[in-house]
This record gives sequence, structure tokens and C-alpha cells, in this order.
Amino acid sequence: MRKLAPVTKKLLAPLAASIALFAASAPFSSNVDAQAATTLKAPIYGVTLDDLSNLSAIITSLSKLPYRPTVRVVFDPGTSAAEYYPSLVKLHAVANVMGEIMDSYYFPTDINTYTARTKELVNGLNGTVDVWEIANEINGEWLRQNPNGTNSVVNSEETQIGQMVAAASSIVKAAGGKTAVTLYYNDDSKGNNCWEKPQDYWKTWPTTFLPASVRQSVDYALFSYYPYQDCPGLSPSWSNDFTALEGIFPNAKVGFGEIGTSSTGAPASVQTGLIKTYYPMVNSFKDPKFVGGFFWWYYAEEMVPYTKTYWSTLDQTIAPLKVPQ
Repeated sequence: MRKLAPVTKKLLAPLAASIALFAASAPFSSNVDAQAATTLKAPIYGVTLDDLSNLSAIITSLSKLPYRPTVRVVFDPGTSAAEYYPSLVKLHAVANVMGEIMDSYYFPTDINTYTARTKELVNGLNGTVDVWEIANEINGEWLRQNPNGTNSVVNSEETQIGQMVAAASSIVKAAGGKTAVTLYYNDDSKGNNCWEKPQDYWKTWPTTFLPASVRQSVDYALFSYYPYQDCPGLSPSWSNDFTALEGIFPNAKVGFGEIGTSSTGAPASVQTGLIKTYYPMVNSFKDPKFVGGFFWWYYAEEMVPYTKTYWSTLDQTIAPLKVPQ
């Protein structure tokens, strides 16, 4: 989501007990040659987990959804792959997993940090992650050190960010994994935008700052869309926008990598409206490359346990939709 102000990003709670439980049965793996890179069945019904502290209730709620979901796990800096591994084993038993190497909230960073983190996660979580999100909201101005810098400064910093994505792509692809790139939807091509600089425009950022080889190899090209307060006033033409996205990433499936609001305090009518509007696109949208996704941001906070109202809304919304195949 657009990071205009501090938002809630919960670190993984201590996992000492879980790690001890799994020490004998789920050995830490450093073999990067056998990633869990099976093609995800479509449509993808995704949710985001930025907090795994209530893991048992999370797993119960996921297992009760109509179809096997895909969970996008936000990996927090400072929490090791070894700490995540026991939880990922459990999650992968009930859901597909997309691993978000570094949420845009944790930028700015540098290529050495990003490369090292990618290697650690890919090596350490072998067999538990189906898709690696190597770039999250990568065209957001908040990812650079100087959001309002001169053109030369902005171009230099965005070039460095593009190099980080390219390095992460090489690591994941060398390990046999699949990649996803999420762009922040910040311009509707109708004269409405919320970008800070023209360089941030989702249509031009990838072709300017990502090598063609990376764009050719991406498996999933996704939009992050936050129309309430974060980036309001846009009037998307999703058919045209996804066609444009497919032109940028010609070998990728397309969809949404993140939807929601930047606060759990957003009106229930807004949040319910987003769920009921976007998840059903898997039935109504005819683009053969469109796989859905959506990945509602506040799943852990708003839909766990499964007795919560928003979980029921998601459950009832998904139930009549297409079966993944």
C-alpha cells in the first residue's frame, strides 16, 4: 500500500516453541535446486499474511475457505528464514504460498542487503514457497531515499532499485523458482494519477528501469490497488490496463498482487465493497491471462479467526466463483 504515513506492519511473533516442535521433522534445507515451483491453479484466491503469531487460527481459517487459497507471506527484515520455516511448512500444507521478499514498506534499501536477503530466503525456505514476489509496489516513490529528488537523483535511485529486482530474479530463476512483480497502480491513463514523479508511472517504470530479460522471464505481473484514500480518484479500465501489463511482461500471467485499505479502521462498506467487487472478477473478466490473486492485505487482522465478519464476506464471495484448475 502507499506509505504516506506509518501503518501497522507486525513482526513475526517469537517462534521458539514452533521451531522446537519441528526441529526433528522439518530440517532446514540449503538445497536451492528443488524449489516448490509448481504452476498455481487458476483462478488464484489470494490473501496476505503480515503476521503469523496466531498461526493455528490462521491455518484453521484458511482450511475452511471454499478453495485452496494462496497466501502471500510478508517476510520481515530481521526475522530469519530458519524462524519462518516451521510456519511455512504448516501453511504450505493448506495453501499455496507466495513469498514476499521485502515489502515496499521496508525500503529504501541497497542491492547488497536485497541480494543477501533473497539468497537467505530462497535457500532457507526451499520447498515451501511456490512463487517469489521479487518486487513489491516497486514503482512507489517511497522506495527511494529521495522521493522528491531531482530527475537525475530519481533516475539514479530507480536504476538501483531495478538492479535489485534483476539480482533477485537471477537468484530465484537459478533455483528453479517462479517470480512475481507487483506494480503500484497509480495512473489510469486518463489524466488522473497519484505518483510523485513521472518516473513512477506503472506503465513506464518497468520498461525504463528493468532489463528486458527480467521482463521476459516474470511469471506473474500484478497490480497493487488501494483506491480508498491512498490513491483515490482513478477510473481504471482494467481490460486496457491488463493488456498493457501483458505487453510489458509478455510471458506472465496477470492479476492483482494486493488490494485493500491502509487501515483496518476504514469503513466496513468500503472494505466489503472492495472484496465483493474484485474477487468476482475471476468470473466476469475474460482475459485468458488473468488469474485473479487479489491478496487482501489485512487477512490476519480482519479474517482470523474465521468467525469474523470479513472472513464470512470473503467466504461467501468466493464460494460461487470458478473452481481453480
